[in-house]
Amino acid sequence: MTDMQAGERLLARLLAAQWDDEEAEQLHFGARRRLASEFFRRKAVWADALGITRLWPFADIALAFDPATETDPAWLERLEAGVGRELLPAVRKVVTDMFRWQSLGERPYERFPEFDDPYEPMVQVFELGGEFMPGQGGIDIYIGPVPYLDLAARLAQPPIPIDPATLAALDETDRAEVERARTAQREQQWSGRPDASTS
Repeated sequence: MTDMQAGERLLARLLAAQWDDEEAEQLHFGARRRLASEFFRRKAVWADALGITRLWPFADIALAFDPATETDPAWLERLEAGVGRELLPAVRKVVTDMFRWQSLGERPYERFPEFDDPYEPMVQVFELGGEFMPGQGGIDIYIGPVPYLDLAARLAQPPIPIDPATLAALDETDRAEVERARTAQREQQWSGRPDASTS
């Protein structure tokens, strides 16, 4: 028995995400990096508990939890139809297991009640600026990498707060930085005008 309503809720969130929005990537840079780091920590916790550490950080934990979990391609097809293009392979892999995970309902948390939702941080990464790019030893979020680190380091990492107030504070910092950069660019353009010295 799968949780179709949970899948529909996830799809609605992903369809509303800011895909292909460079300004969103700039304005949410710090928040997205924090969310990605917490995603790797949570995936490490679940992978360790389910005995699939060799496949971390992109292990399909839904299949590890229940190998009989079905993969319904319609979820990804509907998402890509809404986005208007095919997502990157690494992102498609993550999204596919997100939908598998949602189909499990509360079963994983009945077995591991102390664990956090492994995919919530990455859902918010997508919501705040779309895809990540696979990098060398990590993923790239706009102009900065987020390293995988090794499993032991992520397991030792304390949970990172991703509450709305914390993320909003990071967004405010990014907004201020973007505005400073835009002001500097305008001033540079103005100083380069032929009549700037005589105005």
